[in-house]
Amino acid sequence: MLLLALAAVSAGHSWWLSRALVHATATVTENVAVFAPVGGVVYRPRLRFPTPDGEIEQVLIAEGSSDPEFAAGASVPVAWPAGDPQAAAIATVWRVYRAAIWLGITGVVFFDLGWILRLAARRE
Repeated sequence: MLLLALAAVSAGHSWWLSRALVHATATVTENVAVFAPVGGVVYRPRLRFPTPDGEIEQVLIAEGSSDPEFAAGASVPVAWPAGDPQAAAIATVWRVYRAAIWLGITGVVFFDLGWILRLAARRE
């Protein structure tokens, strides 16, 4: 039950922080291969999006992955602090609410497991 409460608090906190950001829809122009500090290659998407002022920004996202997450030409939601579009980050539901989702899944699994064990103990 505690994990489910933490999931709700985490989701609320993520929502609260996200509402203060500027949001737009960006286009992935390319996936840039960068050497990872621990070895290997990481693909970081380069995004192009309009700001509320009407300017077009191009940003290389700091967070990457071992495989390109988004194909060139894909549209993705982005968010950034007001006045700093170079700090833009991809704002998909998974990326914004990742901690809340994992806490919720873990909480449901443990809750169900506890419920099953409780029913099994009553039968004996």
